[in-house]
Amino acid sequence: MSDLLLCGPCGYADNNINAEKWCTVCEEGLCADLSRDHRLISTEDFQQIKHISVSLTCEEHDKRLELYCKTHHVAVCVGCVPSHHRTCPDVIPLDKAADNVKHSTALADLEDNITGTLQNIQQFITDRESALKSFDDQRQTIKTTINDTRARVMEKIDDLEQKLFIELGTQCENCNFKATKLINRFKKSKQDLKCLQEQTSQLKSFASDIQIFLGTRQINEAVFKEVETVKEEIKSVFNYKLYLQFQPSITALINEMDQLGNISVKRTTIRLPFKEAKVDQAQKQLPVSEMKSINNIHVKLKKTFMVKKHQDQSIWLTGFTILLNDNLMIANYFGKDILMEYSEEGNHIRDIPCSGAPFDLTVISTDQIAVDYGISKEIWKYKVKPLVNTSDITVDDHQNVYVVDQGLNSLIVIQRDGKSSKTLLSETDGLDTPSALQYNKDNKTLPLCNKRGLAALYNVE
Repeated sequence: MSDLLLCGPCGYADNNINAEKWCTVCEEGLCADLSRDHRLISTEDFQQIKHISVSLTCEEHDKRLELYCKTHHVAVCVGCVPSHHRTCPDVIPLDKAADNVKHSTALADLEDNITGTLQNIQQFITDRESALKSFDDQRQTIKTTINDTRARVMEKIDDLEQKLFIELGTQCENCNFKATKLINRFKKSKQDLKCLQEQTSQLKSFASDIQIFLGTRQINEAVFKEVETVKEEIKSVFNYKLYLQFQPSITALINEMDQLGNISVKRTTIRLPFKEAKVDQAQKQLPVSEMKSINNIHVKLKKTFMVKKHQDQSIWLTGFTILLNDNLMIANYFGKDILMEYSEEGNHIRDIPCSGAPFDLTVISTDQIAVDYGISKEIWKYKVKPLVNTSDITVDDHQNVYVVDQGLNSLIVIQRDGKSSKTLLSETDGLDTPSALQYNKDNKTLPLCNKRGLAALYNVE
């Protein structure tokens, strides 16, 4: 494909004019006269992403993807809504869903996943190359032993020695072939992932938010397949160790033997550890952000709604978290063995069954939620004299701790150094037995609920 880029609209009128910019929304080049009111990047930047395939069209209806269903985590066109998403309560414009996508956890997770997998593969290659070297060292050791033995015996050993070398070479060739084949597979995966990494970097730098949003999902699928391929390969990785066994009567009965010894290979299965990106991140110490004075922290009520109460069930909301699609997941410890999903607007979306009465929960990934059932072990304690009956805590992006106190009907923020605290909300602000809260670092909101089923959403300023 030529790097020459022509203005699309001018081309419709048979005027071949060089494009100066590329519109990431219209997906065509534009000359200087037609570039107004478009989302533009330079033609040089476009050359960096033109080979990255991100589908912006609905495969079923052949229409442009303009909406996003937060319930099903899928981009849709206007034709998909009446046919598949009529009852979905949170279908939003795609550009809104893609807002701030360059700083989203999904894109960061994709980059971390690719980087982590590349590191895993490099470690596997290093391990296998080390095993090959060790294997070759064993080969050299055995060869030396064979030569030393040959020096002590008669001329007839020459024929037997050659037979043994042939067997040694055959065994080594077979083992080397298998090991080299596996290394080549790892190198192929490494090359493919580096390509995906480069595409991701180019998307992040030059593509539109929608392209990044959709490209993230599509590249993530390719990364997932590559990861699964690598995991499948490492299920049966072997180390080989060479052994030499001489005939016991080699010295005394050298003239009666037709074979000097046997070359055998002991194959042992080893486990190459695949470090998951999320686990590896959890083991890294996060950089400490600049301390922010809690005196400047204020909360402002954004919205309240009542949580659905099932018939013949009590209610005690003990867990609250924000999903990656900005929906809210709530745990009712006195209710049925379910988690309840609500939209930001307070609309009940669905119930998710769990194995017991859920006490608290947190988001692991787009399709994983961790739930605890009220059985715990103390790992940290901080005493604030005014507190009476704390029920939940959360941490903001400056490591300040937010605590709700049911006894005092208050929301308190504690400076991360533990030297000061401040009451943000109290009973006079309408707090009534607050029981759970969760700080959203992406949009700086603080969802909070109480034992009686009232949920509130606050902006943190």
